[in-house]
Amino acid sequence: MALMWSRIHAELGLSPQPLTYAMVEQAIAQGVRENEDLDWKRDLAWKKDLPPDAKEKKKREFAKDVAAMANTRGGLIVFGVSEENERPVKLLGVPNSEQDRQAMRSFTHKYLRPLVDSLVIEPLNGEDDAPGLIVVSVPPSPDAPHVIGEKNEMGIPHRDGSDTLWMSEGQLERAYRDRFSRRADDRAALTALIDGLVPEIDFDKGVWLAVAARPIAPLPLLSRRPQREQVSTTLRTALQLASEVFGRGQGRVPVLNELLSGDAVNNARHGLRRWVIRSNHYSTDAQERVNWALVELHHDGSIALAISLGAFTQGVEIVGTSPTAMQVHLKIVDAAIAEAVTLAATHARGLGTVGTILARAALLTSKAAVSAPLEAIDNQLIGGMSSLYQRVPGSRAVRNPVAVEAGFSAEDDVAALRGVARQLADDLNHQFGTSGSTIPD
Repeated sequence: MALMWSRIHAELGLSPQPLTYAMVEQAIAQGVRENEDLDWKRDLAWKKDLPPDAKEKKKREFAKDVAAMANTRGGLIVFGVSEENERPVKLLGVPNSEQDRQAMRSFTHKYLRPLVDSLVIEPLNGEDDAPGLIVVSVPPSPDAPHVIGEKNEMGIPHRDGSDTLWMSEGQLERAYRDRFSRRADDRAALTALIDGLVPEIDFDKGVWLAVAARPIAPLPLLSRRPQREQVSTTLRTALQLASEVFGRGQGRVPVLNELLSGDAVNNARHGLRRWVIRSNHYSTDAQERVNWALVELHHDGSIALAISLGAFTQGVEIVGTSPTAMQVHLKIVDAAIAEAVTLAATHARGLGTVGTILARAALLTSKAAVSAPLEAIDNQLIGGMSSLYQRVPGSRAVRNPVAVEAGFSAEDDVAALRGVARQLADDLNHQFGTSGSTIPD
Protein backbone atom coordinates (compact mmCIF):
# COMPACT_ATOMS: atom_id res chain seq x y z
CA MET A 1 0.00 0.00 0.00
CA ALA A 2 1.46 3.35 -1.05
CA LEU A 3 2.25 5.85 1.69
CA MET A 4 0.19 8.88 0.70
CA TRP A 5 1.06 11.43 3.39
CA SER A 6 3.87 12.10 5.85
CA ARG A 7 6.01 14.84 7.32
CA ILE A 8 8.14 14.57 4.16
CA HIS A 9 5.14 15.48 2.00
CA ALA A 10 4.32 18.41 4.26
CA GLU A 11 7.89 19.78 4.34
CA LEU A 12 8.23 19.50 0.57
CA GLY A 13 4.88 21.22 0.03
CA LEU A 14 3.34 18.24 -1.75
CA SER A 15 -0.26 17.07 -1.92
CA PRO A 16 -1.15 13.50 -0.85
CA GLN A 17 0.55 11.12 -3.27
CA PRO A 18 2.63 7.94 -3.06
CA LEU A 19 5.93 8.45 -1.22
CA THR A 20 8.84 7.88 -3.59
CA TYR A 21 12.59 7.36 -3.39
CA ALA A 22 13.09 10.71 -5.12
CA MET A 23 11.03 12.47 -2.46
CA VAL A 24 13.25 11.04 0.27
CA GLU A 25 16.32 12.19 -1.66
CA GLN A 26 14.82 15.68 -1.90
CA ALA A 27 14.05 15.71 1.82
CA ILE A 28 17.66 14.78 2.56
CA ALA A 29 18.94 17.51 0.25
CA GLN A 30 16.75 20.07 1.99
CA GLY A 31 17.78 18.84 5.44
CA VAL A 32 14.27 18.05 6.66
CA ARG A 33 14.66 17.86 10.41
CA GLU A 34 13.48 15.04 12.64
CA ASN A 35 10.25 15.73 14.47
CA GLU A 36 7.77 13.85 16.57
CA ASP A 37 6.40 12.38 13.33
CA LEU A 38 9.69 11.80 11.45
CA ASP A 39 12.70 9.74 12.48
CA TRP A 40 15.82 9.09 10.38
CA LYS A 41 17.57 5.76 11.06
CA ARG A 42 21.05 4.89 9.80
CA ASP A 43 20.78 1.10 9.60
CA LEU A 44 19.03 -2.06 10.75
CA ALA A 45 20.99 -2.17 13.99
CA TRP A 46 19.93 -5.72 14.91
CA LYS A 47 21.72 -7.07 11.78
CA LYS A 48 25.13 -5.96 13.02
CA ASP A 49 27.67 -8.35 14.50
CA LEU A 50 26.51 -8.00 18.09
CA PRO A 51 26.02 -10.32 21.06
CA PRO A 52 22.53 -11.92 21.14
CA ASP A 53 21.32 -9.80 24.05
CA ALA A 54 22.48 -6.61 22.31
CA LYS A 55 20.66 -7.61 19.12
CA GLU A 56 17.51 -8.29 21.09
CA LYS A 57 17.77 -4.86 22.67
CA LYS A 58 17.94 -3.24 19.20
CA LYS A 59 14.82 -5.14 18.13
CA ARG A 60 13.01 -3.95 21.20
CA GLU A 61 14.13 -0.37 20.54
CA PHE A 62 12.52 -0.54 17.09
CA ALA A 63 9.25 -1.69 18.64
CA LYS A 64 9.59 1.11 21.17
CA ASP A 65 9.93 3.69 18.37
CA VAL A 66 6.78 2.35 16.71
CA ALA A 67 4.86 2.42 20.00
CA ALA A 68 6.01 5.97 20.76
CA MET A 69 4.71 7.31 17.44
CA ALA A 70 1.46 5.34 17.71
CA ASN A 71 0.97 6.77 21.21
CA THR A 72 1.46 10.33 19.94
CA ARG A 73 0.34 11.43 16.46
CA GLY A 74 1.78 8.74 14.25
CA GLY A 75 4.65 9.33 11.85
CA LEU A 76 7.30 7.97 9.54
CA ILE A 77 10.54 6.10 10.32
CA VAL A 78 13.02 5.96 7.42
CA PHE A 79 15.82 3.37 7.57
CA GLY A 80 18.95 3.92 5.50
CA VAL A 81 19.69 7.60 6.16
CA SER A 82 22.45 8.91 8.41
CA GLU A 83 21.65 12.00 10.49
CA GLU A 84 23.55 14.58 12.48
CA ASN A 85 21.93 16.95 14.95
CA GLU A 86 18.52 15.61 13.89
CA ARG A 87 19.08 16.49 10.22
CA PRO A 88 19.68 13.94 7.42
CA VAL A 89 23.21 13.83 6.06
CA LYS A 90 23.50 11.00 3.55
CA LEU A 91 21.42 8.24 1.97
CA LEU A 92 23.26 5.04 2.88
CA GLY A 93 20.62 2.39 2.18
CA VAL A 94 19.69 -0.81 4.01
CA PRO A 95 18.68 -4.35 3.02
CA ASN A 96 14.95 -4.14 2.27
CA SER A 97 13.86 -7.60 1.18
CA GLU A 98 10.52 -9.10 2.18
CA GLN A 99 12.37 -11.19 4.76
CA ASP A 100 13.93 -8.08 6.35
CA ARG A 101 10.58 -6.29 6.51
CA GLN A 102 8.75 -9.33 7.85
CA ALA A 103 11.37 -9.59 10.62
CA MET A 104 10.65 -5.98 11.61
CA ARG A 105 6.95 -6.71 11.80
CA SER A 106 7.67 -9.73 14.00
CA PHE A 107 9.52 -7.47 16.46
CA THR A 108 6.39 -5.37 16.94
CA HIS A 109 4.31 -8.53 17.37
CA LYS A 110 6.65 -9.72 20.08
CA TYR A 111 7.02 -6.53 22.10
CA LEU A 112 3.91 -4.40 21.48
CA ARG A 113 0.53 -4.69 23.22
CA PRO A 114 -1.95 -4.07 21.80
CA LEU A 115 -0.67 -4.41 18.26
CA VAL A 116 -0.69 -1.26 16.13
CA ASP A 117 -3.38 -1.55 13.48
CA SER A 118 -2.51 -0.57 9.88
CA LEU A 119 1.25 -0.43 10.44
CA VAL A 120 2.91 -0.20 6.99
CA ILE A 121 6.50 -1.39 6.39
CA GLU A 122 7.48 -0.85 2.75
CA PRO A 123 10.64 -0.79 0.60
CA LEU A 124 11.70 2.20 -1.50
CA ASN A 125 14.10 1.57 -4.36
CA GLY A 126 15.90 3.98 -6.65
CA GLU A 127 17.15 3.37 -10.16
CA ASP A 128 19.84 0.91 -11.15
CA ASP A 129 22.14 0.09 -8.22
CA ALA A 130 20.96 2.84 -5.86
CA PRO A 131 20.85 1.69 -2.22
CA GLY A 132 17.38 0.71 -0.99
CA LEU A 133 15.40 2.12 1.92
CA ILE A 134 12.75 0.87 4.33
CA VAL A 135 9.96 3.24 5.39
CA VAL A 136 7.72 2.48 8.33
CA SER A 137 4.44 4.39 8.44
CA VAL A 138 2.94 4.43 11.94
CA PRO A 139 -0.68 5.59 12.21
CA PRO A 140 -1.92 7.64 15.16
CA SER A 141 -3.56 4.81 17.03
CA PRO A 142 -7.08 4.76 18.49
CA ASP A 143 -5.88 1.90 20.70
CA ALA A 144 -3.23 4.02 22.42
CA PRO A 145 -1.57 3.69 24.83
CA HIS A 146 0.54 0.84 23.49
CA VAL A 147 2.75 -0.97 25.99
CA ILE A 148 6.27 -2.03 25.07
CA GLY A 149 8.10 -4.88 26.78
CA GLU A 150 7.67 -8.43 28.00
CA LYS A 151 7.31 -10.29 31.27
CA ASN A 152 7.78 -7.81 34.12
CA GLU A 153 9.71 -5.21 32.11
CA MET A 154 7.16 -2.92 30.55
CA GLY A 155 6.71 0.77 29.78
CA ILE A 156 4.68 3.13 27.61
CA PRO A 157 6.73 5.42 25.31
CA HIS A 158 5.66 8.60 23.52
CA ARG A 159 7.28 11.20 21.26
CA ASP A 160 8.31 14.60 22.56
CA GLY A 161 9.66 16.44 19.55
CA SER A 162 12.35 14.18 18.11
CA ASP A 163 12.86 12.37 21.44
CA THR A 164 11.26 9.14 22.61
CA LEU A 165 10.39 9.28 26.31
CA TRP A 166 8.51 7.12 28.80
CA MET A 167 5.09 8.25 29.98
CA SER A 168 4.70 9.37 33.55
CA GLU A 169 1.88 8.02 35.72
CA GLY A 170 -0.20 11.12 35.04
CA GLN A 171 0.32 10.87 31.29
CA LEU A 172 -0.57 7.18 31.38
CA GLU A 173 -3.78 7.89 33.29
CA ARG A 174 -4.75 10.52 30.74
CA ALA A 175 -3.89 8.20 27.81
CA TYR A 176 -6.23 5.46 29.06
CA ARG A 177 -8.96 7.99 29.79
CA ASP A 178 -8.61 9.33 26.25
CA ARG A 179 -8.84 5.84 24.77
CA PHE A 180 -12.16 5.10 26.45
CA SER A 181 -13.65 8.49 25.63
CA ARG A 182 -12.61 8.05 21.98
CA ARG A 183 -14.84 4.97 21.71
CA ALA A 184 -17.93 6.94 22.70
CA ASP A 185 -16.88 9.97 20.66
CA ASP A 186 -16.41 7.89 17.48
CA ARG A 187 -19.93 6.49 17.64
CA ALA A 188 -21.41 9.84 18.54
CA ALA A 189 -19.66 11.37 15.52
CA LEU A 190 -21.15 8.73 13.19
CA THR A 191 -24.61 9.38 14.57
CA ALA A 192 -24.11 13.12 14.10
CA LEU A 193 -23.07 12.59 10.46
CA ILE A 194 -26.31 10.73 9.74
CA ASP A 195 -28.41 13.17 11.76
CA GLY A 196 -26.95 15.98 9.65
CA LEU A 197 -28.41 14.39 6.51
CA VAL A 198 -31.97 14.14 7.82
CA PRO A 199 -33.11 17.78 7.38
CA GLU A 200 -31.97 17.71 3.73
CA ILE A 201 -33.80 14.59 2.49
CA ASP A 202 -37.37 14.21 1.21
CA PHE A 203 -39.16 11.57 3.27
CA ASP A 204 -42.13 11.67 0.93
CA LYS A 205 -39.96 9.36 -1.19
CA GLY A 206 -40.31 6.62 1.45
CA VAL A 207 -37.49 4.81 3.25
CA TRP A 208 -33.91 6.10 2.91
CA LEU A 209 -30.64 4.31 3.50
CA ALA A 210 -28.02 6.43 5.24
CA VAL A 211 -24.36 5.44 5.61
CA ALA A 212 -21.66 7.37 7.46
CA ALA A 213 -17.97 6.47 7.77
CA ARG A 214 -15.17 8.18 9.64
CA PRO A 215 -11.45 7.52 10.20
CA ILE A 216 -11.03 7.01 13.91
CA ALA A 217 -7.54 8.53 13.85
CA PRO A 218 -7.21 12.22 12.96
CA LEU A 219 -5.84 13.32 9.61
CA PRO A 220 -2.05 13.67 9.38
CA LEU A 221 -0.51 16.90 10.55
CA LEU A 222 -0.62 19.76 8.05
CA SER A 223 -2.98 17.84 5.76
CA ARG A 224 -4.73 19.98 3.17
CA ARG A 225 -8.46 20.02 2.49
CA PRO A 226 -9.55 18.25 -0.73
CA GLN A 227 -10.18 20.34 -3.83
CA ARG A 228 -13.28 20.11 -6.06
CA GLU A 229 -11.46 18.16 -8.78
CA GLN A 230 -10.22 15.65 -6.21
CA VAL A 231 -13.78 15.09 -4.98
CA SER A 232 -14.95 14.29 -8.52
CA THR A 233 -12.08 11.86 -9.01
CA THR A 234 -12.77 10.24 -5.63
CA LEU A 235 -16.39 9.48 -6.49
CA ARG A 236 -15.54 8.10 -9.93
CA THR A 237 -12.74 5.92 -8.53
CA ALA A 238 -14.96 4.67 -5.70
CA LEU A 239 -17.69 3.53 -8.10
CA GLN A 240 -15.15 1.66 -10.21
CA LEU A 241 -13.86 -0.01 -7.04
CA ALA A 242 -17.44 -0.88 -6.03
CA SER A 243 -17.78 -2.88 -9.25
CA GLU A 244 -14.72 -4.90 -8.25
CA VAL A 245 -16.05 -5.37 -4.73
CA PHE A 246 -19.39 -6.67 -6.01
CA GLY A 247 -17.82 -8.79 -8.72
CA ARG A 248 -19.06 -9.53 -12.20
CA GLY A 249 -22.37 -11.20 -12.88
CA GLN A 250 -23.82 -10.38 -9.47
CA GLY A 251 -26.64 -8.14 -10.73
CA ARG A 252 -25.47 -5.07 -8.86
CA VAL A 253 -27.51 -1.92 -9.44
CA PRO A 254 -25.01 0.98 -9.83
CA VAL A 255 -26.81 3.29 -7.42
CA LEU A 256 -24.70 6.47 -7.56
CA ASN A 257 -23.73 6.17 -11.22
CA GLU A 258 -26.55 8.54 -12.17
CA LEU A 259 -24.60 11.32 -10.45
CA LEU A 260 -21.77 10.79 -12.93
CA SER A 261 -23.91 11.49 -15.98
CA GLY A 262 -24.65 15.12 -15.08
CA ASP A 263 -22.68 18.06 -13.78
CA ALA A 264 -23.25 17.27 -10.11
CA VAL A 265 -20.13 15.13 -9.78
CA ASN A 266 -17.97 17.75 -11.53
CA ASN A 267 -19.32 20.68 -9.56
CA ALA A 268 -19.52 19.66 -5.93
CA ARG A 269 -20.81 22.49 -3.74
CA HIS A 270 -19.11 23.94 -0.68
CA GLY A 271 -20.47 22.94 2.71
CA LEU A 272 -19.30 23.41 6.28
CA ARG A 273 -15.86 21.77 6.05
CA ARG A 274 -17.17 19.40 3.40
CA TRP A 275 -18.04 19.03 -0.27
CA VAL A 276 -21.68 18.26 -1.07
CA ILE A 277 -23.11 16.48 -4.14
CA ARG A 278 -26.92 16.46 -4.53
CA SER A 279 -28.98 14.62 -7.10
CA ASN A 280 -31.12 17.73 -7.74
CA HIS A 281 -28.01 19.76 -8.41
CA TYR A 282 -29.67 22.64 -10.27
CA SER A 283 -32.57 23.22 -7.89
CA THR A 284 -32.99 26.82 -6.71
CA ASP A 285 -36.21 26.21 -4.76
CA ALA A 286 -35.54 26.96 -1.10
CA GLN A 287 -38.24 24.46 -0.07
CA GLU A 288 -37.03 21.57 -2.20
CA ARG A 289 -35.16 18.82 -0.46
CA VAL A 290 -32.85 16.21 -1.95
CA ASN A 291 -34.92 13.95 -4.18
CA TRP A 292 -32.91 10.70 -4.25
CA ALA A 293 -29.19 11.03 -3.42
CA LEU A 294 -27.03 13.16 -1.14
CA VAL A 295 -23.27 12.64 -0.80
CA GLU A 296 -20.95 14.50 1.57
CA LEU A 297 -17.16 14.25 1.56
CA HIS A 298 -15.82 15.94 4.67
CA HIS A 299 -12.42 17.56 4.93
CA ASP A 300 -11.52 15.35 7.92
CA GLY A 301 -11.86 12.16 5.85
CA SER A 302 -15.45 11.36 6.86
CA ILE A 303 -18.18 10.59 4.36
CA ALA A 304 -21.97 10.53 4.65
CA LEU A 305 -24.56 9.61 2.07
CA ALA A 306 -28.31 9.06 1.89
CA ILE A 307 -30.17 7.14 -0.84
CA SER A 308 -33.93 7.07 -1.40
CA LEU A 309 -34.88 3.41 -1.78
CA GLY A 310 -38.30 4.36 -3.13
CA ALA A 311 -36.75 6.27 -6.01
CA PHE A 312 -35.65 2.97 -7.56
CA THR A 313 -39.14 1.41 -7.53
CA GLN A 314 -41.09 4.48 -8.56
CA GLY A 315 -43.78 3.51 -11.09
CA VAL A 316 -43.20 -0.25 -10.79
CA GLU A 317 -45.83 -2.73 -9.67
CA ILE A 318 -45.37 -4.15 -6.18
CA VAL A 319 -47.54 -7.09 -5.14
CA GLY A 320 -48.09 -9.00 -1.92
CA THR A 321 -47.19 -6.18 0.49
CA SER A 322 -49.25 -4.58 3.23
CA PRO A 323 -50.99 -1.31 2.25
CA THR A 324 -49.70 0.29 5.46
CA ALA A 325 -46.11 -0.89 5.07
CA MET A 326 -43.09 0.92 3.62
CA GLN A 327 -40.90 -0.97 1.18
CA VAL A 328 -37.16 -1.61 1.44
CA HIS A 329 -35.51 -2.69 -1.82
CA LEU A 330 -32.79 -4.98 -0.45
CA LYS A 331 -30.79 -5.08 -3.68
CA ILE A 332 -30.45 -1.28 -3.58
CA VAL A 333 -29.42 -1.48 0.09
CA ASP A 334 -26.66 -3.96 -0.76
CA ALA A 335 -25.35 -1.96 -3.73
CA ALA A 336 -25.43 1.38 -1.90
CA ILE A 337 -23.56 -0.05 1.08
CA ALA A 338 -20.84 -1.42 -1.21
CA GLU A 339 -20.51 1.99 -2.84
CA ALA A 340 -20.39 3.75 0.55
CA VAL A 341 -17.60 1.47 1.79
CA THR A 342 -15.49 2.03 -1.32
CA LEU A 343 -16.20 5.77 -1.20
CA ALA A 344 -14.99 5.93 2.42
CA ALA A 345 -11.81 3.99 1.60
CA THR A 346 -11.08 6.03 -1.54
CA HIS A 347 -11.69 9.38 0.19
CA ALA A 348 -9.43 8.43 3.10
CA ARG A 349 -6.65 7.25 0.78
CA GLY A 350 -6.85 10.46 -1.22
CA LEU A 351 -6.26 12.48 1.95
CA GLY A 352 -3.35 10.28 3.05
CA THR A 353 -5.26 8.76 5.96
CA VAL A 354 -4.17 5.41 7.36
CA GLY A 355 -5.76 3.22 9.98
CA THR A 356 -9.24 2.11 10.89
CA ILE A 357 -12.45 3.55 9.47
CA LEU A 358 -15.68 3.03 11.42
CA ALA A 359 -18.89 2.83 9.37
CA ARG A 360 -22.56 2.98 10.34
CA ALA A 361 -25.59 2.14 8.18
CA ALA A 362 -29.21 2.89 9.05
CA LEU A 363 -32.68 2.82 7.49
CA LEU A 364 -34.45 6.16 7.96
CA THR A 365 -38.09 7.15 7.82
CA SER A 366 -39.93 10.34 8.74
CA LYS A 367 -41.03 10.85 12.33
CA ALA A 368 -44.64 10.60 11.17
CA ALA A 369 -44.00 7.15 9.69
CA VAL A 370 -41.81 5.81 12.45
CA SER A 371 -44.41 3.22 13.56
CA ALA A 372 -45.12 1.95 10.02
CA PRO A 373 -43.74 -1.54 9.35
CA LEU A 374 -40.93 -1.94 6.84
CA GLU A 375 -41.13 -4.82 4.37
CA ALA A 376 -38.30 -6.22 2.26
CA ILE A 377 -38.97 -6.41 -1.48
CA ASP A 378 -37.14 -7.51 -4.61
CA ASN A 379 -37.81 -8.72 -8.13
CA GLN A 380 -35.65 -11.80 -7.95
CA LEU A 381 -36.91 -15.03 -9.49
CA ILE A 382 -35.20 -18.38 -9.78
CA GLY A 383 -33.06 -18.09 -12.87
CA GLY A 384 -33.76 -14.44 -13.57
CA MET A 385 -35.56 -11.21 -12.74
CA SER A 386 -39.22 -10.27 -12.84
CA SER A 387 -40.90 -7.03 -13.87
CA LEU A 388 -42.97 -7.34 -10.69
CA TYR A 389 -41.66 -6.55 -7.23
CA GLN A 390 -42.92 -8.55 -4.28
CA ARG A 391 -42.26 -9.12 -0.66
CA VAL A 392 -39.18 -11.30 -0.20
CA PRO A 393 -40.51 -14.82 0.45
CA GLY A 394 -40.17 -15.83 4.09
CA SER A 395 -39.20 -12.34 5.25
CA ARG A 396 -40.82 -10.52 8.12
CA ALA A 397 -41.76 -6.89 8.68
CA VAL A 398 -39.53 -4.70 10.85
CA ARG A 399 -40.88 -1.80 12.90
CA ASN A 400 -37.71 -0.55 14.49
CA PRO A 401 -34.64 -1.30 12.32
CA VAL A 402 -31.38 -1.15 14.22
CA ALA A 403 -28.40 0.78 12.85
CA VAL A 404 -25.38 -1.46 12.23
CA GLU A 405 -21.65 -0.78 12.42
CA ALA A 406 -18.39 -2.27 11.18
CA GLY A 407 -14.75 -1.29 11.03
CA PHE A 408 -12.20 -1.65 8.24
CA SER A 409 -8.89 -0.21 7.14
CA ALA A 410 -8.30 2.54 4.61
CA GLU A 411 -5.65 0.30 3.01
CA ASP A 412 -7.85 -2.81 2.70
CA ASP A 413 -7.83 -4.70 -0.57
CA VAL A 414 -10.91 -5.60 -2.62
CA ALA A 415 -11.55 -8.83 -0.71
CA ALA A 416 -11.44 -7.08 2.67
CA LEU A 417 -13.70 -4.25 1.48
CA ARG A 418 -16.12 -6.85 0.12
CA GLY A 419 -16.15 -8.53 3.51
CA VAL A 420 -17.02 -5.40 5.47
CA ALA A 421 -19.68 -4.36 2.92
CA ARG A 422 -21.24 -7.78 3.18
CA GLN A 423 -21.16 -7.63 6.99
CA LEU A 424 -23.05 -4.32 7.04
CA ALA A 425 -25.55 -5.45 4.40
CA ASP A 426 -26.09 -8.83 6.07
CA ASP A 427 -26.76 -7.16 9.42
CA LEU A 428 -29.47 -4.98 7.86
CA ASN A 429 -30.89 -7.82 5.73
CA HIS A 430 -31.05 -10.27 8.60
CA GLN A 431 -33.38 -7.99 10.54
CA PHE A 432 -36.00 -8.86 7.88
CA GLY A 433 -35.38 -12.56 8.44
CA THR A 434 -33.65 -13.04 5.10
CA SER A 435 -30.71 -15.36 4.52
CA GLY A 436 -28.27 -12.56 3.66
CA SER A 437 -27.27 -9.93 1.19
CA THR A 438 -26.49 -10.24 -2.51
CA ILE A 439 -22.88 -9.11 -1.98
CA PRO A 440 -20.70 -12.15 -2.77
CA ASP A 441 -18.56 -13.92 -0.21
